[in-house]
Amino acid sequence: MEFLVHNISHSDLIVQLSNGSVVDTGNEHIAGNNTEKVCMSSVLARPKFSLFQQVSQSILDSLETMLPSDLDASALVEYCDLEEKSDGACNHNEQSDCRSIKCTESRKASQSGSPLQATSRLPIGFKLGLSKIPVKDMHQFRIRDGLDTFLEIREKWQNVAITAVYFPLVAFLMKKWLQVLQDFKSNHSKQLVYLISGAGVPHNIEHPIHGNSTEGTGQLIALFIRQFYPTMKIIQVHSGSNIFRYDDNVLFMTRELRPQIEAHRDKLVEKCGEDWKSYFHLTIAYTDGPPARLSALNASLRIYKPSYLHIWQVKRFWHERKVCMEDIDFHSFEKIEASASVAFTEAEPMVQLVVQEMCIFRDQFLQAQGKGEVESFWLRKSRKPVLAVLLVEKHEQDGSVRLLVHRGMNCEVSMPTGSLCAERNAIGSALAQDPTLCRRSLKMIAVLGVNLLESKTSVITTTRTITDSCELNPPRTESLSDNVYNNIITHKSQNEGLKLSSIRATCQMTLSRAFECEREAGHALSPSRPKRPRTFSIDDYTIGESQLSKIGDRNPLAPCGACKEWLMKIAEANPSFRVITFENADCHNVYISQIM
Repeated sequence: MEFLVHNISHSDLIVQLSNGSVVDTGNEHIAGNNTEKVCMSSVLARPKFSLFQQVSQSILDSLETMLPSDLDASALVEYCDLEEKSDGACNHNEQSDCRSIKCTESRKASQSGSPLQATSRLPIGFKLGLSKIPVKDMHQFRIRDGLDTFLEIREKWQNVAITAVYFPLVAFLMKKWLQVLQDFKSNHSKQLVYLISGAGVPHNIEHPIHGNSTEGTGQLIALFIRQFYPTMKIIQVHSGSNIFRYDDNVLFMTRELRPQIEAHRDKLVEKCGEDWKSYFHLTIAYTDGPPARLSALNASLRIYKPSYLHIWQVKRFWHERKVCMEDIDFHSFEKIEASASVAFTEAEPMVQLVVQEMCIFRDQFLQAQGKGEVESFWLRKSRKPVLAVLLVEKHEQDGSVRLLVHRGMNCEVSMPTGSLCAERNAIGSALAQDPTLCRRSLKMIAVLGVNLLESKTSVITTTRTITDSCELNPPRTESLSDNVYNNIITHKSQNEGLKLSSIRATCQMTLSRAFECEREAGHALSPSRPKRPRTFSIDDYTIGESQLSKIGDRNPLAPCGACKEWLMKIAEANPSFRVITFENADCHNVYISQIM
């Protein structure tokens, strides 16, 4: 299941006002472009604050009488041209798919003799056609071009009417969301869109209390989505008034929105059991709206670790009559919660040292697989190895400083007695090695999740040495002196003569369908793409596919509750203590966070 939660604001609705006395030739100019005002026949406008619900309801009544009729619904659609852009305002990221989307009507394309291809057009709204809505008072609208245009319309225009309605934010929000689902192989999942509307108490007590409501706009957007994305399920939730107050928003989220989402979650738990998280993913749209509403929305749904679609240029269509796909960014929960990932080469020397030690530990662990009892005894329950590397800065009596590295991994000898986490194992090993160890001597701890390989009959593993592993292991940094390396004491339980090799998780292939799916989705774990939890279509759920959630890269791994309590106690005396996690098992990029 894929959920998109969108809070509707007044930026979601834009109307087109047209001069009814001008004959429609298909060549009319539109205000907002660099054209002469003399030829202007239509302008962009937005209902004023306390008239938003009234105008939205009028448009909704008009569309509902047109869509069920025999009239071809495609004739009512406003489209946008998708044009590739190689430079200009959209050149923010060379790897992203940047397009400039300029509003046009489909009838103009046919008159030019060069009809657009279906893949080059984006629906953005509806034309009202013969059901256009007369405007009796221009003061009910805010005109895009300001006072001069308003005066010209009032003096020269006759029979002003609403002739089109646009949903610029939702239009390319849906397009971006579907692109994200396709990137993460979740485009066949069940898709549910929550549209949240509300109203605020007006400053003018003479205005109707629900005049600024976005409930009507929500109904229009639902009509738009059903028209172009019929497989999506639309759920509208209205909060009533007091959208500007934080307390009222919290009550609305906890009493109305969350119970509906929890109902979907509970059904998923009944069907999938403990694997439900792999089939449940929620995305919050950050567009526009009161801070109290957006803050309460994020806080109430944080338990689901949502991803985010952030439209940071909300009014481009209002100002330029075009939309750029670069105006919307996708962010994973991990990226929002923590600091941005840091490349190995850009990290400080101590962090580079810990990462290099983790790479050595990882390679030795994977190379030794099958030669002991890790799979059959030590991790026979979860089969999810977690490795930890603890860096200790030891001050000697002679004033010298030594850097020591201690290793740890998780163990599950007896489940009734609980498991021993890698972090606590490493800390305990350090203390056992040096009983005089102080908390202030602990500098940082790195945590990495790796995967056990399947049996040799079902998995083909490609191994490479460190020197020819396609730069899997970060190179030794020149900023670290040889003296620092000479002072490192690594406590290892493995044979010192063990040959190091690099086993890359994404190089694993299997004959089973589950491993094949994971191989095809390997690009989703690439650092060039946003990281987010894997999701799978519940429509194709089988027992075999339920194991996919155990195969994917589990990084970054945050400390569990018990380990976090330990680290909190250490941070009380050493607030600079840091936790290092990794973007994936390649260890090319790291997340650096502090406990306090």
